Amino acid sequence: GSGGSSETCCSDSSLEYLTYLSPDVSPLHSVTLSVFAEVPLMIWFFNSCGTSGPHGPTQAQCDNTYRNKNVSVTVGKEGSLKGVQMWRVPATNRYLISAYGAAGGKGAKNHNKRNHGVFISAIFTLEKGDTLYILVGHQGEDACPGRNQLTQKICLGESSVIEDNLRGGANADWAGGGGGGGGATYIFKVNLHEMVPLLIAAGGGGNAYLEGPESSLDQIAREQFENSTAAPSISGRGGGGWRDSSSPHSQAGQALVDGAVGGSACPLALTKLSWATYGGFGGGGGACTAGGGGGGYRGGDAAVTDEITADGQDGISFIHPSGEIYLPPLAAMEGHGECAIKVQLNCSHCQMQSCKRDEDTHQILCLCHDDEVLASDNVTCGHMSLTLILAVVASTVASGIALICAGVILSKRFFQFCVRDFVPRVLTWSEHNMDM
Repeated sequence: GSGGSSETCCSDSSLEYLTYLSPDVSPLHSVTLSVFAEVPLMIWFFNSCGTSGPHGPTQAQCDNTYRNKNVSVTVGKEGSLKGVQMWRVPATNRYLISAYGAAGGKGAKNHNKRNHGVFISAIFTLEKGDTLYILVGHQGEDACPGRNQLTQKICLGESSVIEDNLRGGANADWAGGGGGGGGATYIFKVNLHEMVPLLIAAGGGGNAYLEGPESSLDQIAREQFENSTAAPSISGRGGGGWRDSSSPHSQAGQALVDGAVGGSACPLALTKLSWATYGGFGGGGGACTAGGGGGGYRGGDAAVTDEITADGQDGISFIHPSGEIYLPPLAAMEGHGECAIKVQLNCSHCQMQSCKRDEDTHQILCLCHDDEVLASDNVTCGHMSLTLILAVVASTVASGIALICAGVILSKRFFQFCVRDFVPRVLTWSEHNMDM
């Protein structure tokens, strides 16, 4: 069950990445505050339950994935909650929620890199018994290796039918080869039958069939997020958003309130090549020759016209105003989405507002900077006094001298033992045996 275990489940690379991003504090001195009760180490990790594609996981798939871990979820079976993992908050506390959107799919001849899903984290106060709804986004499908003989030849570079036809302009009648948009990861609550978003990590847009000649990291827009529920939450021309489902495109991903199913490939790609490149669960848009848009609070756009080098746009992330932003959005994920929830330590009593949990005792330790020591009040930090420095130096020197003296004494005693006792006995034994 999720409430009683303090087991961690987190050797996964995504949590190593989370640790890497966390503020680095390297204290020289720390102290246990005995007035604070022991706090168990708790962290819960949620993933796609081994599934991929436009639809979410089932109860059986998540049960199998989380077996022998400290996660227990109920998976929605129908409607807008189908594939959504429901987790009950074990205790009233502050929690750090980290969400990872899914990456977009690669294009048939645009596969050197993919558009990463967005990582974002914030701190929320949650009440015991609250239910969190967690939709973990799926990576947008890659165009290759293809699903039939002709698409496989295109992927291998043995056919240029897509380029040849699209360069024909308005008369082009072939399509396909773009990557699907990545699904967003949504964490939300339901209050009086109304869905309330807490944290949304946007999915990455799918790659187009070909990489654009002017493609550059310098041209990539910074990750965006909203922190107001009044902000528009519409779907894009490709990726699904939080609410709006008015996109006229059949390949658009569905909005969260409509089930967040990933979009299918555009009709022309399906008709001509049976090239079914889906968007990922979480509102990722399906692909044409252009890439599909990523899901998000606002879905990412796909190209208005099916341009051969037009990547789908990333979605827009979201943090509810009740949350305290911990790390701003950063494009980081190369696969399916994920979610990590952990108890956030309360360091408000520490002068530096920084602390850690001792791995052995599970007690909270206040931290100071490297050049500071903790004062006798066990809260404030200060620089080491000259008297204390001299005392430490004197103690170190005295210890060193004592070790040297001990070594000399031991060496002298060993020498005396060899010369006075051991060597004469050996000589006597040798002479006796030689006489025999």
